[in-house]
Amino acid sequence: MRFTDSFIYYEILTLFFVISAAEFLTGLYKSDKWSKNEWYINFAGLFLSSTITRPVSFLLSAYVLNYFFPQYYNAFESVPLWAGILITCLLEDFTQYWWHRAAHTYTWLWKAHRVHHTAPEMSVFLTGRNSWIYLLLFPSRIVSTALIFLGFGQAFLIGYFFKALIGISAHSSVKWDKPLYKIKWLHPVMWVVERTISTPATHHAHHAATDADGIGVINGNYGNMFFFWDMIFGTAKITREFSEHIGLEDYHEEPWYVQLGYPLFKSKDERSELSQ
Repeated sequence: MRFTDSFIYYEILTLFFVISAAEFLTGLYKSDKWSKNEWYINFAGLFLSSTITRPVSFLLSAYVLNYFFPQYYNAFESVPLWAGILITCLLEDFTQYWWHRAAHTYTWLWKAHRVHHTAPEMSVFLTGRNSWIYLLLFPSRIVSTALIFLGFGQAFLIGYFFKALIGISAHSSVKWDKPLYKIKWLHPVMWVVERTISTPATHHAHHAATDADGIGVINGNYGNMFFFWDMIFGTAKITREFSEHIGLEDYHEEPWYVQLGYPLFKSKDERSELSQ
């Protein structure tokens, strides 16, 4: 079977809806934590990410590459598919690790990424919660375009499906890894798994409201697809436990357009870090 652009798109879309349905059936969205404003952020964020910033980033990057480096178009199309998948996954995810880490290091970038952490509970919808500036400058998208331009298109699409599978499931409230930790003969397997890819346990810890409980690690566990970046660069924390509180401790629920549109829109609440 040949993987095509449309095939991967529908596979990821199906994956998103299946997991969101599972979240709904387990009672996630029935709590009063999900205000109208939070739902506006969820849907507007997904629209912003998939329909506006992604195409703009792709088109601008593709234009620059075609204009300045036309001689390198499809230069690596002869690379074996398996090697291409490995190369694209590693390069794209490595870039995202450092961009994500930078967002928790530099104040200006944190304000653009902050909306990703204001959700009251873990959910697949978090994958689309980032401000326009964070998404538009997203280096991974530029790297992705470059890889496709160089001839890794087929490999990238296949690799991106697995990246989406891991990223969506790690953000979901469905804790698929939790029961597996209790199976004794799986301990060696899970030891390897949780140090290789992002799991609900490791990524939920990153979204914890505090690290005072010994579980959360707000400034760590940055990996999206691969967790071994955190292992290599010393930002990993593995407890196999889940924090009770997700989100931000000091959160005043700024309007959706402020959180997604900062700094074009700023909060009128002086207590908010988005007011400046």
